[in-house]
Amino acid sequence: MKSIILLALSLCSSLAMAGESCVYPSKRDDGSVAYFEDCGLVEGDGLELNGEHAENLAFDSNGMACVILAASDAFYLLQDGRSQRVLFFDNGCDYFREGLARGLVKDRMVFIDERLKTPLTPGFDLLLPYDYGHAVVCNGPFVEERHGEHTLLRGGQCGLMDKQGRIVVEAVHAIGDNEVFEHYLNHNNHCPAPPLRSEEAALCHAKRHVANMDHHSAQWKRQEISRQGAVWLVTFVEEGDGDEEFTLTLNADSAQWGSLIPESHDEARQRLKP
Repeated sequence: MKSIILLALSLCSSLAMAGESCVYPSKRDDGSVAYFEDCGLVEGDGLELNGEHAENLAFDSNGMACVILAASDAFYLLQDGRSQRVLFFDNGCDYFREGLARGLVKDRMVFIDERLKTPLTPGFDLLLPYDYGHAVVCNGPFVEERHGEHTLLRGGQCGLMDKQGRIVVEAVHAIGDNEVFEHYLNHNNHCPAPPLRSEEAALCHAKRHVANMDHHSAQWKRQEISRQGAVWLVTFVEEGDGDEEFTLTLNADSAQWGSLIPESHDEARQRLKP
């Protein structure tokens, strides 16, 4: 779990005038995002594009496209015409993480899947993206701190929810109290519970962490592991054409990972030498 949570959030009105401008991936622009006028009509939590824009909308390989209205209303649209208002995040539609993104239904956050169905309606004020098969869920009140275009939220009462919608950590913790959530995740998985006393246990947790990272894989063609004090060092080369080494540091007491750096095992040992 990241210790700093940046959230760009816009909860807008349920009706937008047909003349409102928008941006979306455009066929006429080879799939690049372009700006247009007179885009369409928002009805409830759905968006109906005007005819020329519906024809011009470029869908991705999953048959999905993101449309942003001028008021920072964000919508996912499918090729079959279905649409769903979603969280406006990082200047676009909320990302899908572990198969789910955060949608908005009557100004309340829900989780939607890639067919725009709503498998989970947790009933909390704030939902964070799924991570390790769990999502932090929170109720207010929150304290907002502005950082440029983003809002940093503090306070609240947060817990942890699994993919079945069960609350596994009670929602009584502040939004930044990540050690509580990390402790649960590191003790409730397929690997031996910490403390990590063996190479096998450390390797299991290292692969679990790497498998959860974007742009990395837990399929390795070679690896090296050693312990230096309270830290396990796990160096690996991922399967594929490349031969780049990465070293993950892992706390032996908590099983929480610390860093992932492109370096050899010897370089990591030298860097961490007392």
